[in-house]
Amino acid sequence: MVSPGQIYAAVCIGLLLAALGICLPVLGGIFRDGLERRHDRRSEANDRDAAADPSVRPSTAPLEEDTTAESRLTCRQCGAENDPAFTYCRCCVELL
Repeated sequence: MVSPGQIYAAVCIGLLLAALGICLPVLGGIFRDGLERRHDRRSEANDRDAAADPSVRPSTAPLEEDTTAESRLTCRQCGAENDPAFTYCRCCVELL
């Protein structure tokens, strides 16, 4: 015979599996949207760089190298200093 505790455990497991089944497609959509936005941002930056004169860096470029502060990079978007190893600004998350 099945005890009430076993029924309770089975119902809880069923509800958790249903919630997981609902959440996974939503989380997958959020992940795909983030990848698309990242790709769009990079392609816009590449288009902007290709359209500009190669000898002059455009004024809308996200980074400017600051030689006075141990080769730290200063973000043109927010002005935060970033480590040269960073790909994105630590404050505004703009592509460096």
